[in-house]
Amino acid sequence: MRHGRATQYQQRKLEAAFAKADREAALRKQDGRCKYCLVRLTYKNVTRDHVIARATGGLDHRNNIVAACERCNKAKGMMSVKLFMRLITFPRPGEDIRYRMIWFDLRINRALMEMEKNVFKAVGIKS
Repeated sequence: MRHGRATQYQQRKLEAAFAKADREAALRKQDGRCKYCLVRLTYKNVTRDHVIARATGGLDHRNNIVAACERCNKAKGMMSVKLFMRLITFPRPGEDIRYRMIWFDLRINRALMEMEKNVFKAVGIKS
């Protein structure tokens, strides 16, 4: 940094560091699961999804970031969370198969979470 200004390289590195911090913070906040399909994520495979897409005026700010798996992030694209949740919660005949596949995973992951909770309860572990 000369004269208080960052080079383009330094700016990209700084933006990447903030993006990583945002992804990791969102992942912790969501208990290590995708916001949409509830699949388990790690720090290596998490992506950050902009709740309000930047292309539609959303900010690149922590309050506009959720942790998502790559499949959900790509499938959601620029659509609103409300529309995307409708597509993956109540997929209709004729809609893109991606939404039905996410719907299957969402149902499976909800069931697994419920079973996990019941097992923990049965053995006396608080989840």
